[in-house]
This record gives sequence, C-alpha cells and structure tokens, in this order.
Amino acid sequence: MSIITISRGSLSASSMLARKVSEKLGWPVVTREDVLAAAEKYGIRETGLGELSFIEKSPKLLDKMGDKKRQYLVCFQTALFDFALKGSLVYNGHLAQFLLTKIPFVLRVLLTAPTEFRVKSVMGESGKSREDAIAYIKLIDERREKWSHFLYGVDWKEPSNYDIVFNIERVNIDVAAGLLAEIVSGKEFQAGGQAEQLLRDLHLASLARVSLRQSPRTKGSEVEIEADSTVGSLVVTGDCPRVGAGMWESDIRAVLSQVEGVKTVEVKKSIVGYYE
Repeated sequence: MSIITISRGSLSASSMLARKVSEKLGWPVVTREDVLAAAEKYGIRETGLGELSFIEKSPKLLDKMGDKKRQYLVCFQTALFDFALKGSLVYNGHLAQFLLTKIPFVLRVLLTAPTEFRVKSVMGESGKSREDAIAYIKLIDERREKWSHFLYGVDWKEPSNYDIVFNIERVNIDVAAGLLAEIVSGKEFQAGGQAEQLLRDLHLASLARVSLRQSPRTKGSEVEIEADSTVGSLVVTGDCPRVGAGMWESDIRAVLSQVEGVKTVEVKKSIVGYYE
C-alpha cells in the first residue's frame, strides 16, 4: 500500500500526471471533490468550507470560524483515511498532504514551472489574454498561500513540504509519471504491517473526533485522542471545568462507546477554569 499526493495549482498538468501515474500503477485517482462527497456523512457540509473555492474566497473573511475550520479538517481527514484504507491511490487535490503527515508511505509531489511557461499554459488552455492569465496566476498563488496558512499553518511553496518537485517545463509528464512509479516502488514508500496499523489507529481516532463533534453533548470538547485499533481502545486527554467534570467525562464515554470498533475508553482529564 502506498499513496501519492499531487498538488494542484494553475497547471492542469497535475491532473494529467495523476492520470498517467494511475494508468502505470493501476491505482485509482482520488480528487478533493471525491473526498468532499465522502465526507458528507461526517457533517462537512455544516462547516460551509467544503463548498468554497480557494479562488473565489479569501480565508481572511473566515478568521472567526476557527471551530468550523477544525470540524472541516477532521471530517475531510476521516474521509481521506477511508479512501486510504481501501488500498493504494493517487490523490490529486490542493493541500491534503498536510493531513497525511503522520503516515510514512505517502509520496508528496509538487509541480512547478517558470512564470512564463505558466502564463502560456493558461492562455492556451483557457483562451485568456496574456494580461488576464498573469492576473489569474497571481490570484491563485496569493489565495493558495492564504488558505495553506489558514488551514494548516504552512507555506505550500516550501520545497521541504514535498518529497519531489518537478519543473514541468523541463520534465515531460510521461517521464515524471515513470519516475514516480519507480520511486513509489521503493521500500521507503511501501506500507508494512506497522505502517498499516498506524493508519488504522489514526482512522479510529479520527472517527472518534468526528463523533464528538457530531453529538450536541460533546460538540465543543477539545481533546486529544490516541487509538489502538487492534484492541479497540481510545485514550482521551483534555481539560474540563471543575463544575460538571463528571458529566463531561460521562458524555465523552457515552458518545465514543458508540463508535464502531471501540471497546474501551479511558479519559484523562485536567481540571481547569474559574473554580479550580
């Protein structure tokens, strides 16, 4: 099992590369739109963020939506884990590789090109004038940078956030696809038993976080969750008020005990607040 993530930008070449790699390896291509559709059952629509295009909106208008941002991320991540558990895949989207940072068998790919090459590509694909193409690329880069900081607190252009960066002015898409197919066959990007177990643990913990956010009893609880899917155990760590601490713990246990695959729930709470 392996995962390749190919980040989108103004270049349609990312979709072309994803298809080429899919054909070579026989893996499905999963897009952001696929994950959003799968995340519907987890409540991602309630956040209002899944329907926004990073081209149309700037996150500065959403600075007060911190809780919705967290809900969006946990819903999206859980759905992405759902796909990953089915087997190897090629993900073609915007920034979701930052939701897979704990998984070792992910090959993160960025496509880049000189500005002039990007301008000519946009002009050829969209029929835009040179002036409009330049403005379009500038807008995409600015919005993408703002969204990457808003959602993940990272700079998407930083090369260290990727395992391989292709300058597609110099590297043909077919050549890039062949190189990726060869690289991902290496042992560094093959999931062994321990890595697959890590994915299952992360998935169970993510399902637990979704459940807490879906229940009115626990929706506002900010906790850390560690899971062991082999035995179905959860360890929940968080702060709670002195008044109502018992109810807080009881509600968390009640909600998480209903999560499929969960058999035991341990709650480690720290008392905080005015009455401490």
